[in-house]
Amino acid sequence: MTTEQYDIKTNIKIGQQIFENLPNDIRPDWARLVLSRFDHYIKNIPTSILELYSIIDSKERWKEAHEQFDKIRRFLLDNKNYQPEAYLLLAELVAKVTYNASGQPAPFDSDSGHYIASLALKATEHFDDNRLEEEVKSAILLFSRNKKFKDNLTSAKDFLLYKKIDDILWFDWDPIGVNDLAPRDEYQGYVPEIFGLVKAKADRQEIANRLHKLETDNMGMGGTIENCLTIADKILETTGERKAAYNSTLPKAGRSWWQKLFGSE
Repeated sequence: MTTEQYDIKTNIKIGQQIFENLPNDIRPDWARLVLSRFDHYIKNIPTSILELYSIIDSKERWKEAHEQFDKIRRFLLDNKNYQPEAYLLLAELVAKVTYNASGQPAPFDSDSGHYIASLALKATEHFDDNRLEEEVKSAILLFSRNKKFKDNLTSAKDFLLYKKIDDILWFDWDPIGVNDLAPRDEYQGYVPEIFGLVKAKADRQEIANRLHKLETDNMGMGGTIENCLTIADKILETTGERKAAYNSTLPKAGRSWWQKLFGSE
């Protein structure tokens, strides 16, 4: 066995196995997750890519991804010196797999998703940042470490939801201001509880109150409820959950949900 056989960047068969293991309805969100690893590294994210994110957020809009591919391609052709080019090519693949998942006629090549893993890792080379490379690898392999997701769409969607909340707490909440230097798991101990609140249909105020309590009581920081409301809105928007009327009384629900789904914390 050679090193190349285990290298996601050079061995397309690995990318194929990763992609084919995903349920069809998870593929667009997985592809978006991989692409979004670059959000904090790209100075000005092209509008066509931001629009693609919005399309992926709503399954009913996946059919629009064909036209969105055309927009991304036009941007690429109009900006031939754009760097890294691999980032735009990756966005094109994300649009392709999103449209294909819609089940609409005239799909793109069925193997489009096979190249996402290798192209994403190629795009990281431009930034020469080990943290970015690890984030991309983690997103790529998110579902590969548990084969049961292929046959359990509900578990797969909950796992993706959990990951989205983890991302928001790390990249957007970051009350200590250490996401550029601390270990990636700095706030992961708080994810199960917020996940549980979302699953329990908690509203933005309840989620914000809990985040604020974590900031002030657990961490001793001087956070504001206004900022926590902004983060709560982002959580509800990104996860597709809607504001609910009743208040959850399950502060430890996230942990039980996680253990039930995946058998560990």
